[in-house]
Amino acid sequence: MRTVEYRVLAEEDEQVVSRLGLGVGRRPGRVLAFLALRDEDPTAREEPATGLVIRLGTGLGREAVIDALATLDDRGLLTESTLDLERSAGGRPPTAWRAADDLEGSVEAADRSNARVLVERALSMATAEEETEPGPTDRVRLALNWLPNGLQLPFYATDFGAELDLDVSIDHHRGSERSLAAVIEGEADVGLVGAATLARARESGDPIVPLAVVYQRAMTVLYTERERFGEPLSRLDQLEGRRIGMPPDAESRLLARLFLAQAGLEAIETVEIEGEEADALLAGDADVVTGSVSDPRELRAAGETIDVLTIAEHFPIYGPTLAVRPGTLRSRREPLERFLVGTIRGWATALGATGEVAARVTDSIGSDDPAALTRTFERAASEFGESKASRERGWGHHDEEGWERLHTALRRTSLANGG
Repeated sequence: MRTVEYRVLAEEDEQVVSRLGLGVGRRPGRVLAFLALRDEDPTAREEPATGLVIRLGTGLGREAVIDALATLDDRGLLTESTLDLERSAGGRPPTAWRAADDLEGSVEAADRSNARVLVERALSMATAEEETEPGPTDRVRLALNWLPNGLQLPFYATDFGAELDLDVSIDHHRGSERSLAAVIEGEADVGLVGAATLARARESGDPIVPLAVVYQRAMTVLYTERERFGEPLSRLDQLEGRRIGMPPDAESRLLARLFLAQAGLEAIETVEIEGEEADALLAGDADVVTGSVSDPRELRAAGETIDVLTIAEHFPIYGPTLAVRPGTLRSRREPLERFLVGTIRGWATALGATGEVAARVTDSIGSDDPAALTRTFERAASEFGESKASRERGWGHHDEEGWERLHTALRRTSLANGG
């Protein structure tokens, strides 16, 4: 009996699989990783891989491999051929595939294809033409929605200039409303804004579209200090009759009000907070406050007993999203695609950030604790960074169902037009 050996993906290959998955999705990334790594093996390089070889090598089923190959072929990441009849032992010669490039080239091509798909998706969501004067092809102005912090690590982890010949300037704004305004008013080319703020702007007719969803789930939470609240907070109905502190003109406020309206909670007193929500909570100005997922963790680290309700666990909604004007996108598509490629690279770098990487961005972000930066990002990426869309198609992806869920919720409340 003749024994045939087949190369299979090993545990040490999973990092490559994950990296390619950022560009094309998990299953296509697994197939592309197998093909690219197989071509690096001199013993396997003689002929392309058939569907059977790919199934054995990746551990995926027949339909999963067929779908993955279709995605990779559509992205231009494969070469297809047929084996000759002698090798196929007669009958119809089987189709076989190779990666179109080596491993490094496949990673770059996957990221670039993802950027193209994201731009095309954004253009498909534009409802009207908008005239915009073309800007420089080597510069992108980015508006972020808060002061420098670990959640923004991907934007600092790539050297856009050295790697992509792109000058990316970053301005920080206090809240999604201000970041969005910078984009709409032409002061920034692209902005990081909360999904609810973006959806409300679109409901109001502002010329803005989502370019990529950076975090696939909203990171807004409602939290309280247990002794002050009087009992552990674990259910929505416990919020009835409570004072909930929210900052004005913030994504967290919009999300909390939308969430409470969706839950049918009415006997609630809203308290406007001008300073830090945590300070207002500890001072007794509110029973519960809104915030980002990192806020209650900081209080717990300080010794407080904190209970949390995470909005995304009860009301699925996209998190911080890159937004752009359709006119800017049409006239400056190429530099924006390069910007997306750099952001995908930054996300990958931040996921595996070493102390050296964290230290490199410490000065830019203004932190003296590189380890804290990486912990903040890694937790957020793990808990809020993925969705079905991103797992299937790659980093940043979003779908009509996700946006329609949010738009419908806004229309059912007075919040759609600033209520």
